[in-house]
Amino acid sequence: MTQPVICFDWDGTLCDSMTLCVEELRLTLTRMGLPVPPDEVLRRCNGPTYEEAAAMIGVPADRVAEYMDIRLHAGLELCPMVNRLFPGVREMLEALKDKAALCVVSNGMRDYLELCLRSFDLEGVFLRTETFRHGRSKAQALAEVLDDLRPERVWMVGDRLGDIEAGKANGVPTVAVCYGYGTPEEWNAADRQAVTVEELSELLSRSCALQVERK
Repeated sequence: MTQPVICFDWDGTLCDSMTLCVEELRLTLTRMGLPVPPDEVLRRCNGPTYEEAAAMIGVPADRVAEYMDIRLHAGLELCPMVNRLFPGVREMLEALKDKAALCVVSNGMRDYLELCLRSFDLEGVFLRTETFRHGRSKAQALAEVLDDLRPERVWMVGDRLGDIEAGKANGVPTVAVCYGYGTPEEWNAADRQAVTVEELSELLSRSCALQVERK
Protein backbone atom coordinates (compact mmCIF):
# COMPACT_ATOMS: atom_id res chain seq x y z
CA MET A 1 0.00 0.00 0.00
CA THR A 2 1.61 3.25 -1.10
CA GLN A 3 -0.67 5.54 0.91
CA PRO A 4 0.60 6.20 4.46
CA VAL A 5 -1.26 4.44 7.26
CA ILE A 6 -1.94 5.96 10.67
CA CYS A 7 -3.10 3.57 13.40
CA PHE A 8 -4.76 5.28 16.36
CA ASP A 9 -5.59 3.96 19.76
CA TRP A 10 -9.16 4.99 20.63
CA ASP A 11 -9.69 5.69 24.35
CA GLY A 12 -7.37 8.41 25.62
CA THR A 13 -6.14 9.20 22.11
CA LEU A 14 -9.19 10.15 20.04
CA CYS A 15 -11.96 9.66 22.60
CA ASP A 16 -12.08 11.28 26.05
CA SER A 17 -13.71 8.32 27.74
CA MET A 18 -12.44 8.63 31.32
CA THR A 19 -15.85 9.58 32.72
CA LEU A 20 -17.41 6.64 30.87
CA CYS A 21 -14.80 4.22 32.19
CA VAL A 22 -15.27 5.27 35.82
CA GLU A 23 -19.07 5.31 35.66
CA GLU A 24 -19.43 2.01 33.80
CA LEU A 25 -17.12 0.26 36.27
CA ARG A 26 -19.00 1.76 39.21
CA LEU A 27 -22.32 0.61 37.72
CA THR A 28 -20.93 -2.84 36.87
CA LEU A 29 -19.59 -3.52 40.36
CA THR A 30 -22.77 -2.19 41.96
CA ARG A 31 -24.91 -4.49 39.81
CA MET A 32 -22.64 -7.41 40.75
CA GLY A 33 -22.85 -6.57 44.45
CA LEU A 34 -19.08 -6.09 44.68
CA PRO A 35 -17.15 -3.34 46.49
CA VAL A 36 -16.41 -0.25 44.40
CA PRO A 37 -12.77 0.91 44.65
CA PRO A 38 -11.87 4.62 44.78
CA ASP A 39 -12.07 6.60 41.54
CA GLU A 40 -8.27 6.69 41.41
CA VAL A 41 -8.23 2.91 40.97
CA LEU A 42 -11.09 2.96 38.46
CA ARG A 43 -9.28 5.56 36.34
CA ARG A 44 -6.28 3.25 35.99
CA CYS A 45 -8.58 0.78 34.19
CA ASN A 46 -8.90 3.05 31.16
CA GLY A 47 -6.44 1.54 28.69
CA PRO A 48 -6.02 -2.07 29.84
CA THR A 49 -8.35 -4.72 28.43
CA TYR A 50 -11.57 -5.57 30.27
CA GLU A 51 -9.93 -8.77 31.51
CA GLU A 52 -6.86 -6.94 32.82
CA ALA A 53 -9.08 -4.37 34.53
CA ALA A 54 -11.06 -7.15 36.24
CA ALA A 55 -7.95 -8.21 38.16
CA MET A 56 -7.11 -4.57 38.99
CA ILE A 57 -10.48 -3.97 40.67
CA GLY A 58 -10.74 -7.30 42.46
CA VAL A 59 -13.35 -9.17 40.42
CA PRO A 60 -13.26 -12.84 41.53
CA ALA A 61 -11.84 -15.13 38.85
CA ASP A 62 -15.03 -17.18 38.70
CA ARG A 63 -17.10 -14.05 37.96
CA VAL A 64 -14.98 -12.51 35.18
CA ALA A 65 -17.32 -13.69 32.41
CA GLU A 66 -20.27 -12.15 34.26
CA TYR A 67 -18.30 -8.92 34.77
CA MET A 68 -17.39 -8.78 31.05
CA ASP A 69 -21.03 -9.04 30.00
CA ILE A 70 -22.36 -6.56 32.56
CA ARG A 71 -19.60 -4.04 31.87
CA LEU A 72 -20.17 -4.13 28.12
CA HIS A 73 -23.88 -3.45 28.56
CA ALA A 74 -23.21 -0.74 31.15
CA GLY A 75 -20.79 0.95 28.76
CA LEU A 76 -23.24 0.83 25.86
CA GLU A 77 -25.95 2.22 28.12
CA LEU A 78 -23.86 5.17 29.32
CA CYS A 79 -21.77 5.88 26.22
CA PRO A 80 -24.19 8.20 24.36
CA MET A 81 -24.60 10.34 27.50
CA VAL A 82 -21.03 10.80 28.72
CA ASN A 83 -18.53 9.94 25.96
CA ARG A 84 -16.96 12.63 23.79
CA LEU A 85 -14.12 13.22 21.37
CA PHE A 86 -11.16 15.25 22.58
CA PRO A 87 -11.51 18.84 21.31
CA GLY A 88 -9.89 19.14 17.88
CA VAL A 89 -10.00 15.42 17.04
CA ARG A 90 -12.79 15.73 14.48
CA GLU A 91 -10.88 18.51 12.71
CA MET A 92 -7.66 16.48 12.82
CA LEU A 93 -9.31 13.43 11.24
CA GLU A 94 -10.83 15.63 8.55
CA ALA A 95 -7.39 17.09 7.79
CA LEU A 96 -5.71 13.67 7.64
CA LYS A 97 -8.27 11.49 5.86
CA ASP A 98 -7.14 12.53 2.36
CA LYS A 99 -3.44 12.21 3.25
CA ALA A 100 -3.40 8.77 4.88
CA ALA A 101 -5.45 5.63 5.48
CA LEU A 102 -6.74 5.94 9.04
CA CYS A 103 -7.16 2.89 11.29
CA VAL A 104 -8.12 2.19 14.91
CA VAL A 105 -6.35 -0.45 17.01
CA SER A 106 -8.09 -0.58 20.38
CA ASN A 107 -8.51 -2.74 23.48
CA GLY A 108 -12.18 -1.74 23.49
CA MET A 109 -15.00 -4.09 22.58
CA ARG A 110 -16.36 -4.16 19.01
CA ASP A 111 -19.93 -3.15 19.97
CA TYR A 112 -18.58 -0.21 21.98
CA LEU A 113 -16.38 1.13 19.20
CA GLU A 114 -19.12 0.77 16.60
CA LEU A 115 -21.52 2.69 18.87
CA CYS A 116 -18.91 5.43 19.32
CA LEU A 117 -18.39 5.77 15.57
CA ARG A 118 -22.14 6.04 15.01
CA SER A 119 -22.61 8.50 17.85
CA PHE A 120 -19.79 10.74 16.64
CA ASP A 121 -20.76 10.41 12.96
CA LEU A 122 -17.37 8.88 12.11
CA GLU A 123 -18.56 5.83 10.21
CA GLY A 124 -16.54 5.48 7.01
CA VAL A 125 -13.61 7.55 8.29
CA PHE A 126 -11.43 4.57 9.24
CA LEU A 127 -10.22 1.98 6.76
CA ARG A 128 -9.78 -0.65 9.51
CA THR A 129 -10.94 -0.96 13.11
CA GLU A 130 -9.39 -3.67 15.27
CA THR A 131 -10.87 -4.23 18.72
CA PHE A 132 -10.49 -6.61 21.65
CA ARG A 133 -10.34 -10.30 20.86
CA HIS A 134 -9.77 -12.83 23.62
CA GLY A 135 -6.18 -14.07 23.62
CA ARG A 136 -4.93 -11.44 21.14
CA SER A 137 -2.61 -8.65 22.25
CA LYS A 138 -2.63 -5.14 20.83
CA ALA A 139 0.72 -5.89 19.18
CA GLN A 140 -0.86 -8.88 17.43
CA ALA A 141 -3.87 -6.79 16.37
CA LEU A 142 -1.54 -4.20 14.86
CA ALA A 143 0.42 -6.96 13.13
CA GLU A 144 -2.78 -8.18 11.45
CA VAL A 145 -3.43 -4.68 10.08
CA LEU A 146 0.11 -4.43 8.76
CA ASP A 147 0.00 -7.90 7.21
CA ASP A 148 -3.21 -7.06 5.36
CA LEU A 149 -2.37 -3.51 4.23
CA ARG A 150 1.40 -3.83 3.81
CA PRO A 151 1.93 -0.07 3.99
CA GLU A 152 5.16 1.55 2.89
CA ARG A 153 4.90 3.95 5.81
CA VAL A 154 2.92 3.67 9.04
CA TRP A 155 2.64 5.22 12.52
CA MET A 156 1.13 3.97 15.77
CA VAL A 157 -0.41 6.72 17.89
CA GLY A 158 -1.54 6.21 21.49
CA ASP A 159 -1.51 7.42 25.07
CA ARG A 160 -0.44 4.33 27.01
CA LEU A 161 2.66 2.14 27.13
CA GLY A 162 0.73 -0.74 25.56
CA ASP A 163 0.23 1.35 22.42
CA ILE A 164 3.91 2.23 22.25
CA GLU A 165 4.99 -1.37 22.87
CA ALA A 166 2.60 -2.58 20.15
CA GLY A 167 4.25 -0.23 17.67
CA LYS A 168 7.77 -1.17 18.70
CA ALA A 169 6.97 -4.89 18.53
CA ASN A 170 6.06 -4.36 14.87
CA GLY A 171 8.94 -2.01 14.02
CA VAL A 172 6.53 0.91 13.64
CA PRO A 173 7.37 4.54 14.58
CA THR A 174 5.33 5.60 17.59
CA VAL A 175 3.76 8.87 18.72
CA ALA A 176 2.63 9.37 22.33
CA VAL A 177 -0.22 11.78 22.98
CA CYS A 178 0.53 13.58 26.23
CA TYR A 179 -3.03 14.83 26.68
CA GLY A 180 -4.23 11.25 27.22
CA TYR A 181 -4.30 9.00 30.27
CA GLY A 182 -0.73 7.74 30.40
CA THR A 183 2.23 9.00 32.40
CA PRO A 184 5.43 10.81 31.36
CA GLU A 185 7.31 7.55 31.85
CA GLU A 186 5.02 5.81 29.35
CA TRP A 187 5.17 8.69 26.86
CA ASN A 188 8.98 8.80 27.03
CA ALA A 189 9.09 5.33 25.49
CA ALA A 190 7.67 6.68 22.21
CA ASP A 191 9.67 7.99 19.27
CA ARG A 192 7.75 11.27 19.23
CA GLN A 193 5.37 13.10 21.55
CA ALA A 194 2.45 15.46 20.94
CA VAL A 195 1.23 17.62 23.80
CA THR A 196 -2.01 18.70 22.12
CA VAL A 197 -4.34 17.40 19.41
CA GLU A 198 -3.30 20.34 17.23
CA GLU A 199 0.37 19.40 17.62
CA LEU A 200 -0.44 15.78 16.77
CA SER A 201 -2.32 16.85 13.64
CA GLU A 202 0.58 19.02 12.48
CA LEU A 203 3.13 16.26 13.18
CA LEU A 204 1.20 13.63 11.22
CA SER A 205 0.33 15.99 8.35
CA ARG A 206 3.98 16.98 8.05
CA SER A 207 5.09 13.35 8.05
CA CYS A 208 2.62 12.47 5.29
CA ALA A 209 3.79 15.45 3.22
CA LEU A 210 7.44 14.40 3.56
CA GLN A 211 6.59 10.98 2.13
CA VAL A 212 4.88 12.56 -0.85
CA GLU A 213 7.92 14.74 -1.54
CA ARG A 214 10.22 11.69 -1.64
CA LYS A 215 8.20 9.90 -4.35
